[in-house]
Amino acid sequence: MAKELVVSDASTLIGLAAAEAFGLLRQLFGEVAVTVAIRDEVLAGGERPGVRELTGAIGDGWIKVVRVRPIAALAANLDVGETTTLSLAIEHRGLSLVLMDEAIGRSRARALGLRVTGLVGVLLAAKRSGLVPSIRPFLDRLRRSDFRLSEEFVLTVIKEAGEAKSWRALDRPNKPTTIWNRTAGMRSSLLTHES
Repeated sequence: MAKELVVSDASTLIGLAAAEAFGLLRQLFGEVAVTVAIRDEVLAGGERPGVRELTGAIGDGWIKVVRVRPIAALAANLDVGETTTLSLAIEHRGLSLVLMDEAIGRSRARALGLRVTGLVGVLLAAKRSGLVPSIRPFLDRLRRSDFRLSEEFVLTVIKEAGEAKSWRALDRPNKPTTIWNRTAGMRSSLLTHES
């Protein structure tokens, strides 16, 4: 049987870096693939979250950069990074886990029969695997960065992680139940995360 491929989109990489949780990818999956388009998108960020982490992971050899021909039929309503990420997952005959936070891309992945999770799914998997005792510190760091998470969404995630009793609201205004990553200029819906 072929080995499962874990392939990531840019938003998950950037978000995990902002939460100081990038290394969880290696601990959970061993090896992760990104397309050339995703590498270029993250590295275009200069000093922003994800640049140093992705550069180091590629250098250490646990993140592999893969060239893939985008499947033209996937391109509608997706950016080139999302298109190439899904194309790579399909090319691997569906034996893949897609790490993606953008709602349209996640929906398209599911419609193609691909398994998909995102930033929050990675954090929850790390907690369930015993790699971290709590996801709260990661969510706190994420909320202090360029990512915006609504209080309602954070409480939902904290409850799912079994940490609701220890949660205290941060001093931030309530935001819509989406996350906005100003760094990468992406809007993502994380309410549909899967773990």
